[in-house]
Amino acid sequence: MKRLLILLATVVASFANIVLSAEWHGTKSVWHGADRYDFTIAGRSAIMIVPDNPLPGNPWIWRPAFFDAFPSVDIAMLEQGYHIAYYNVTDEWARPSSLRAGKEFFDYAVEHGLMDKVVMEGLSRGGYYSLRFAQTYPRHIGALLLDNPLVDINELRRNVDWWNDVTAKWSQDSLPPPGLAENAACNISILVDNKIPVLLLSGGADTIVPYERNGKIIKDTYRRWDMPLKSVIRPHSGHHPHGIDNPYPVAEFIYNCLYGQHNLRPIRVACIGDSMTEGVGTDDFSTQSYPAQLQTLPGREYVVSNFGVSCATMLRNGTDAGRPFGYIIHPAMRNVIDFNPDIVIIALGVNDCKSYNWENFNSEFTADYQSLIDTLSMLPALPEIYLVIKPYVQETPQTLSWGFENKGYYEQMCERINTTAIDNHMSVISLTDVFKGEEAHVYAPNDHPNPRGTMLMARAIKAHLLKRH
Repeated sequence: MKRLLILLATVVASFANIVLSAEWHGTKSVWHGADRYDFTIAGRSAIMIVPDNPLPGNPWIWRPAFFDAFPSVDIAMLEQGYHIAYYNVTDEWARPSSLRAGKEFFDYAVEHGLMDKVVMEGLSRGGYYSLRFAQTYPRHIGALLLDNPLVDINELRRNVDWWNDVTAKWSQDSLPPPGLAENAACNISILVDNKIPVLLLSGGADTIVPYERNGKIIKDTYRRWDMPLKSVIRPHSGHHPHGIDNPYPVAEFIYNCLYGQHNLRPIRVACIGDSMTEGVGTDDFSTQSYPAQLQTLPGREYVVSNFGVSCATMLRNGTDAGRPFGYIIHPAMRNVIDFNPDIVIIALGVNDCKSYNWENFNSEFTADYQSLIDTLSMLPALPEIYLVIKPYVQETPQTLSWGFENKGYYEQMCERINTTAIDNHMSVISLTDVFKGEEAHVYAPNDHPNPRGTMLMARAIKAHLLKRH
């Protein structure tokens, strides 16, 4: 109902700007069931796809390169009511004349009734143009959707042919190759200062435009200034394919950017885990568990929810006393999905180290962990996910009776979590030493962290959350 009311209000405000598809000119055809118009502006080819039912204000997505390549996001956005545009500046490496030409195309689209803030969709080198256009004309940008984007122009120096092409194109504007002032990687602060939202899709195994030297520059800068950014890393994907299996969370993000719903609520944090998360060892889970204590610590405004399940395992086939306890098949998982968090803290793995779990199913641990990450990362909020390595249980007759024998299984589990984090370019919050120096004072009689122990866990996790900014 709230979304409907917002839409109705926007309709009233934007009515004068709504344009019928008949206003577009050029060669008409059909693209995925919608009207397509091909035309030229300043000698460059242009395309406009018109949705059957445009959203209020006529929002639009502009691809400056590679039209119709990996189009799943565009098709989803078209279905949602967005115009899809293309203007060919593919191979010009954002030289100044191409940016001016892009501004001419932007003005043409706005004059024909499209929203005066465009969503730039940049794949690969198209990402570089999108960044430079946004840095040159920031007030015209509603959001940036960047997919394996080239961010640092100096990456092209690694290939002689590419860099020669950059030099040749810039020389057509009577200019030397781009330097510090023209490099998108050195001007992310312009995007930050103008609060331009970014959705970053990256291939974790991309060797052509490596994430660590390109997309990560944007993510780190945005986190430093607490600016709106969503990042989805396809862990074992290379430079291709672009796109995403489920494009609808992307559509949700763009909608929120253009229609002002990003700041309607505090950041939602979902704490996934076992008994240490649930609060076993404290007198009151609702006030003394580590998620409850995380909620009370000073700093950024969060709404923290505890989704801990005693005995839960990362292993789908994990058990306790013969009963299944795989988290991903537990009803709590449904509750996490319904919560639609912005941040997920995964603190599972200790119960997997019980002899009867690890000895039977350890070969499935990494795949089960990845399956959980894949499910969570595609929630509508596109959450940022942190992997937690919790301290191992202290060795007592009670814990030995639970199956926690010191056979090196915990160390193997930690190694696999670290590898999973590297593959997904995610942060690991290691709590292995969180109780160091206080071991005699942090455990309850049932060998779980007492309120002092859960507070230490909460403080350590909060410190990592604050680092993201």
